[in-house]
Amino acid sequence: MSSGRIPSVEGGIQPTIFDAKADILTATAADTPARLAVGANNTVLTADSSTATGLKWAAVATPSTSANWSLLNTGGTALTGAQTITVSGITGADKIMVLISDASSATVSSRISLRLNTDTGANYNFVGVRLTAATTYAKGNFIGANLTTTTNYWIGQMANTSASSAVSGYCIISGCNTSGLKMINSAGGGDDSGGGNSQELYFNGGYYSSTSTISSISLFSSTGNFDGGTVYVYTSA
Repeated sequence: MSSGRIPSVEGGIQPTIFDAKADILTATAADTPARLAVGANNTVLTADSSTATGLKWAAVATPSTSANWSLLNTGGTALTGAQTITVSGITGADKIMVLISDASSATVSSRISLRLNTDTGANYNFVGVRLTAATTYAKGNFIGANLTTTTNYWIGQMANTSASSAVSGYCIISGCNTSGLKMINSAGGGDDSGGGNSQELYFNGGYYSSTSTISSISLFSSTGNFDGGTVYVYTSA
């Protein structure tokens, strides 16, 4: 074997194949060695079958630092005619944002809640603050973490006069496209513009304990069918 060669089974590869510091040895096909020139500073070696060697130097991808929201249900979904209203067709979303505008039931003091994948099991866990109104929101108490019996995630409660109250709020769910826990944060409540009372305002944080990825969200009225309002569902990869 001659001096200056890189050993191989059938002879060697000439050192002259390399032209610059950090050039690397690769191949363009079986038994066909080739040189890949060093890339620019701060680039990374990346597989690319469209190049001659199947490799290239590429800039490091910059991860997104904020959610890019898009409205799934164009124009929103009307909340009327049923006790549960479902928006489906969610695919591949990491984050889901639900905006509830003036949701109301024909039955007084109905609590408006969220469900995921139409799941009615005890998989909704949260802790937070609940404000209950007499004529105005003046009384507060603490909602304990409910780890075993909650079958929906509370958004807010209407007043005891259905004509005078509706629930508005928001809910953000993250981790929706994985098999792990889905984290949930929300705020919402019934208004008191009509002079009723017993409406409730919630500030909650918690999680949904299911391994399923999220494909739909539902709003649920605890008593009576929805008779007004709109829900908007935004998703982000």
